[in-house]
Amino acid sequence: MNELVVLIVDDEMKVAEVLKHRLLNSIRTQHKMVFYTAKSVAEAVKMIDQYMPDLVFLDIQMPKENGLALFDYFKQPLSFEVVITNAYSQYALEVLNEHACLYYLLKPIAVDNLQQAYDKFVEKEGQQSFIKLIKNNQKREVVAVEDILYCKADDNYCEIYLQDQKYLISKTLGAVSSKLQHPQFHRVGRSYVVNMKHIKHIEMGTNRIVFKDKVIINEQEIHHDIVVSATKMKELRWLEI
Repeated sequence: MNELVVLIVDDEMKVAEVLKHRLLNSIRTQHKMVFYTAKSVAEAVKMIDQYMPDLVFLDIQMPKENGLALFDYFKQPLSFEVVITNAYSQYALEVLNEHACLYYLLKPIAVDNLQQAYDKFVEKEGQQSFIKLIKNNQKREVVAVEDILYCKADDNYCEIYLQDQKYLISKTLGAVSSKLQHPQFHRVGRSYVVNMKHIKHIEMGTNRIVFKDKVIINEQEIHHDIVVSATKMKELRWLEI
């Protein structure tokens, strides 16, 4: 079960606790949820930088700073999805049009509407521009999906390769592959998932993958002999590589 880090931003802690309880007990989920709460925009900014949440529930009416000020602290595209929670419906259209929000929930929040917001998150999850990696020291790191060249199985771990960086995370290749539901990623054999956008060509006869760019980490070029299985070659023939 994939982990979902949720940040609830609301100055009323009782409201935040009710929302957390409903997310845990009242809706159908396919994630293991980890929760953090913030009482203000300033506190939320610090928590986003520290915990890198996947989903933020954001109240609008808060003291000191309006909740929508949160968008001023982060560049687009955001590395997290935002669900607005507010007691007034008249701002909904304006907020959804002006800001990159996933959903607008009216307080008191109905379970059916909360389910719809969660389902919409799941629907968009496979289209996200970023993937959150939890490394062995439990620190999360945001990686742009388009920067990933390939992923390599290493027993119960997975090595993720960018052009100039490597990540070793405590997840199987299958678990990582389930997070990379983007159409450019293909499992080419038992040990590798490859981003086809970074492939220069596949050698005829050997089925060996040649990348457009070299992988150089700590000034050392990395060489992995990635060969596409015969079965996968049949599936990839439609790709213009």
